Amino acid sequence: MWEKLHLPLRLRLLAGFITVILVLSLFHLFSYASLLSSMGRETRRTATERLTSAAARLDASLSQIRNDYFSLTYTAPFRQARTARQVTAYEMVDLREEAQLYFSNTPCIDAFAILFRNSDDVVTSSGNYEAETFFSRYYANETYTTEFWQAENAAIFSQRCYPAAYFSENGALSNDTSHLLPLAFKPFRDGNMMVLLFIDIEELCREADLYLSEGFYIFDAQTGETLLNLDAENRLSSMPESETAFASLSGGGYITRQPSGYSDLVYVKLLDESAVQRQIQNSLAFTLVISLVAVALALAVAVVFVRQLMHPVREILHLFGEGNPADQPQQDELDYIQAHVEQIVRQRDQYVQQLTRKDQALSGFLLQTQLKNMYVDLDEPDATEPAASRTFFILYCRAHYRRGALEGMTYSPQTVALLLQEILNQELNKLFDTSLIFQLEPNQFVAKVGVPAAQTDLSAEMSNLMQRLENEREFAFFTVVQSEPLPADGDFAAVYTQVLDAARYAVVSSETQLLRLPLQMQSAGRFRFSDSQEQQLRSLVQEGKAEEARALACQVLEDNIARGIRRIHMILLGSTMTGAAVRALSELYSRKEPPNLGSGRVYSALPNCDTGQDYIELVGGFVYSAAQCAKAEEGGTDPILEGVRRFLAENYQREFSMDELADTLHLSKNYLSTYFKGKTGTNLSDHIQFYRVQKAIDLLRNPDHKIGDICGMVGIGNINTFLRQFKKYTGMTPKEYRQHKLPPV
Repeated sequence: MWEKLHLPLRLRLLAGFITVILVLSLFHLFSYASLLSSMGRETRRTATERLTSAAARLDASLSQIRNDYFSLTYTAPFRQARTARQVTAYEMVDLREEAQLYFSNTPCIDAFAILFRNSDDVVTSSGNYEAETFFSRYYANETYTTEFWQAENAAIFSQRCYPAAYFSENGALSNDTSHLLPLAFKPFRDGNMMVLLFIDIEELCREADLYLSEGFYIFDAQTGETLLNLDAENRLSSMPESETAFASLSGGGYITRQPSGYSDLVYVKLLDESAVQRQIQNSLAFTLVISLVAVALALAVAVVFVRQLMHPVREILHLFGEGNPADQPQQDELDYIQAHVEQIVRQRDQYVQQLTRKDQALSGFLLQTQLKNMYVDLDEPDATEPAASRTFFILYCRAHYRRGALEGMTYSPQTVALLLQEILNQELNKLFDTSLIFQLEPNQFVAKVGVPAAQTDLSAEMSNLMQRLENEREFAFFTVVQSEPLPADGDFAAVYTQVLDAARYAVVSSETQLLRLPLQMQSAGRFRFSDSQEQQLRSLVQEGKAEEARALACQVLEDNIARGIRRIHMILLGSTMTGAAVRALSELYSRKEPPNLGSGRVYSALPNCDTGQDYIELVGGFVYSAAQCAKAEEGGTDPILEGVRRFLAENYQREFSMDELADTLHLSKNYLSTYFKGKTGTNLSDHIQFYRVQKAIDLLRNPDHKIGDICGMVGIGNINTFLRQFKKYTGMTPKEYRQHKLPPV
């Protein structure tokens, strides 16, 4: 083809070089474009999976709210209000307290309101009001008026979600507004009550995933109504018709769609085209620039090579032109030159290929950098370091709360557990390259931490961790167990079991301690409880010498604690002493069934004891009760129940605590409550309230006693508490009871 064009050899060589370079460049460009297209699909799949994960967490939060409502419906105040023809003020007070109890643990519930068909009053989280006052003053909205909610209360449904709106406090003109999503429940589809919850939906979405805080919609799947719009540009006026998980918008951008597993809701997330496509386009533009630069450089190299190559060619042609025989055809000379030129061209082509491979490697490196930046922008985890380069350890941590520590806190035990887990998580993140912590029990945690593969000693890190835990010694001490180092493919399940077993071998102490596997057991560490001591304990129990029996039990326990007994052996010792007391009673009651002192509860409570004092009070209290029962067998009465009766008769006129009652009977509060419930079938606290109410009824017979005075005469300091307890056991107020139940004096 080149011969037909009559092009000089220089141009033909140059055209050949350029053709080869262009083919290689186009091939690489096509490869990069295919890779970027694959990355685009992966980006869309990642966006869909993230919405699915966020929607699952949002569904879980909504389900928890619904479960709290269902739990409320099973309470006595709710059932009483649901069936009452006319709800009284006292019933509304009880209902509000129950609702506060169940809904206060969910921070995203901004307020609640309970409406009744047969009453103009409404029970709310801030008090009981007339419906008109509450919905016009505290939660005002032009759409959600009092008439609107009364109409909804008359409608028939079980659960209904309304579009989110801004509610103003102290009137519609107030600047203090809240963006809330109303959620209504009815215990029966056509019942006389409606529970209305105002959900801080933006906070709920942020808790599920910050990804949902912008460009997020919630639609009603049945009606297509927009329930929530967190898109500042309002790009969706209605629910998208496309039911695919990922789709393009006509005006630009993309949407991901996920149906709710909670109810008839549809979640839609808008993805700005600049957030998804821009990264890919930037990478593609960068690739194009690199390719063009590579082509330009290759073209320059080709020109230089051709210019350098043509000088020997010209000399060869000149020599052949001077020395060729006249009879030798010119074609043979040209073939000879062409053969040598092709060899030189092949050598230069190999060199160009080497340059091209280097250029390709450079372009690939820069492309990977761009793709990595794109993944960082999309919050993808960086997993570039292989797990084989790390060594792992399993850590176990159990918190032992000191006596009275939780009672002095305003937080619930669940909140304290979460705070403790967060403290541990922060410390582990500071000390280790990687860490993963999860909760076994409210006071027990297990963590998997990673360090560089060359590191097998955690002495420095564990020293810092123990020092941090020691800072919490005022309210708790800790037992920490450290496993041996594990490779990435180690048997973590087996080591996890070993760590939990090792925790039982901690010394019974009130100080923070660290155990490292494998444990170095200096001795068998068994408890000391001789046969003579056991026989002496059984004799004291059978003789009814309660104080002496408890003193002996406490002395044995204290001696074992002083010599450093381990928890597993302390549990065995407590079980052995409890069993000895039970056998002593069984021998005493040989002809009839012995009383049930709750020995099973003692056995189950022993592993949960935290301090040596806990073991002493638990076992010593049981031994004391067993001896008291043995003494009662001779006298024919239950000494513990008799002690409770005598204490109430002497002290009901004043306020006292359960701890004071238990200390008077030389028992622990928990054991006394459990024993009383097992013997009578009634909670001890309920029995005390009922006893005070019965005494109040006796005082009501005297018309000279005012109700406010009677409240203090039966040991109840708050008049509202007295009225609530009196109505709980009699069904009416003290005034109504005096008028209708008591004959005039």
